[in-house]
Amino acid sequence: MRNQMTRWVVLLVGLCGCLSHEAFSAESKSSDGGSPRKGLVAHWKLAGDCRDDSGYGNHGVNHGVNLQTGEFDGRGAYIEVPPSESLSLGKRDFSISAWVHTDTGVDDVLGDIVGKYDPALRKGFTLNLKSSSGGYQSSGDDRHVYFGIDNARQSEWQYCGRPSMTSNYVSNSLTVFRGKLYAAIVDAKEKKNWCHVFRYEGGQKWFDCGRVGMGKTTGVMSMIVHQGDLYAATTTYDWSRVQTGDYDLCRVYRYEGGTQWKDCGQPGTMLRINCIASYRGKLYAGGDRGPLFPGDRQFAGRPYKVYVYQGGTDWEVSGVFPTGTSENLYPHAMAVHDGRLFVGYPTVHAFDGNQWKYVGTPIGDTDKELLPFLQVHSLEVYQGELYAGMWPEARAVVYRGGTDWEDRDIMGDGTEVNALTVYNGKFYSGALPRSEVLRYDGELGWTSVQRFYSPAGWTPSSALGAGMEEAKEWVRLTSLTVYQGRLFASTGSCTSAFVDAPAERGKVFSMEAGKCISYDDDLGPGWNHITAVREKGRLRLHVNGKLAVTSAAFPSDDYDISTAKPLTIGFGEMDYFSGKIREVHVYNRALDEDEILAVQSVGAPVTK
Repeated sequence: MRNQMTRWVVLLVGLCGCLSHEAFSAESKSSDGGSPRKGLVAHWKLAGDCRDDSGYGNHGVNHGVNLQTGEFDGRGAYIEVPPSESLSLGKRDFSISAWVHTDTGVDDVLGDIVGKYDPALRKGFTLNLKSSSGGYQSSGDDRHVYFGIDNARQSEWQYCGRPSMTSNYVSNSLTVFRGKLYAAIVDAKEKKNWCHVFRYEGGQKWFDCGRVGMGKTTGVMSMIVHQGDLYAATTTYDWSRVQTGDYDLCRVYRYEGGTQWKDCGQPGTMLRINCIASYRGKLYAGGDRGPLFPGDRQFAGRPYKVYVYQGGTDWEVSGVFPTGTSENLYPHAMAVHDGRLFVGYPTVHAFDGNQWKYVGTPIGDTDKELLPFLQVHSLEVYQGELYAGMWPEARAVVYRGGTDWEDRDIMGDGTEVNALTVYNGKFYSGALPRSEVLRYDGELGWTSVQRFYSPAGWTPSSALGAGMEEAKEWVRLTSLTVYQGRLFASTGSCTSAFVDAPAERGKVFSMEAGKCISYDDDLGPGWNHITAVREKGRLRLHVNGKLAVTSAAFPSDDYDISTAKPLTIGFGEMDYFSGKIREVHVYNRALDEDEILAVQSVGAPVTK
């Protein structure tokens, strides 16, 4: 009996030794010729299947992804991974990495890479790609990386200065270009200060990037990044005087650095270029139909047009739109979505690269008496759907396909939505007349998070009930964009004219929701490797193996990001991913730089 027990003890010790050796080996050796195993809780190669080979069984459920190529179509394809204890990251450190590929010509919001986020609780993490938006949500083709965590927290708003001390209107223009934030102004006390663009230098400092053109136009409205360059469109925004003043037609310019701007020509005969967009490698612009001359009987029947840039100073007509019909279109807002270029006001039309098509009117639950005055002032994509921001009620309406649109609630007592953007998992808007930032909270509607103009006891009139003197006092929330992981907001007077409201407008502010960092340069098309890390109260982003961004320190105990939501690859709070995703790794610890390079080597594409 004793000998038998001895044999069992020897066998058990030997077995334990083997298990310990195997466990040690699994922790220390690399898999697939490169990546470390320690702390690996999920690894989806996305090359033939969406199974997890980490050993934790976090296998994905495929929703339309081409797993032979790793292609995510940007329309509805994604991978869903059920919640598990191993993917419940809580307060601990973690790392997420992936190879991603985007095409050169953008025709959709690039979308979410990986996320596990509960919008109702404002809790979880997001990792996505998106361009920096310009005026009226015009769309560029730059690729910025955003990584954030949240546990329903928000900082105070920070005053970021006034770009121009002579203007009361920062236009719908906040755009990030080569790691810097740019803002344009409209109108000023003196003509020499019209049409200037400014670069943010931190704190409350702004650098004057010079006057855009020398024409008699009062400002710059839209700015976007297109094929690696910053483009700006001039305008005379003052809707109360534009047809009676002595103003020149508008032009588009390209930034040459310093204070230099290169003339790229005049698209049509517009007094106001409202929107520009990059679509499938080409630059598009839209606006009004030109000046109303005394005795000009053809003005009412003159069609609105969208123009496409041909290089040099040449532009060609892309679309001609009806007037005086139920499908009337005045190009005011532009956005790319699901392979098409959308343009709106008061109806919406879409371009598929070959032809323009009427896709309905975002009416929603608007009061029927207001329908003849309906306008679309902003377009943006949230959770894979296209939203329109409206006037004369500050209402959001979502596109349902065909010519169908569905209401998404009114924003308090607002009259007009000039800005929409997605930031760290949530959807934000900017509304007139209180210069108000609101957050969309689903069934709870729109929550006001800041009013930059709201005198005590003041109740604004409706858009159609306000007189001109009252409207001059109103303040717009003109633009929203994300820079250095923060949400930036700009303000401006209602008419943009300096003589109407000289004070307390034309400013920029920022805040942080949760903790967020952003890669503010253009990632570029083709293959790129991205790693997002949470480590000891800091966030890090590594791009192609190099440390790109590190956050300021924060109390890690404030950010328990565990949720019961599934983890998703190729979809999240922004949009379905357009491109390819391969080799997604999740670790329950922070990887160091050498380990990130090792992970990067796994499944690395032959070419970028």
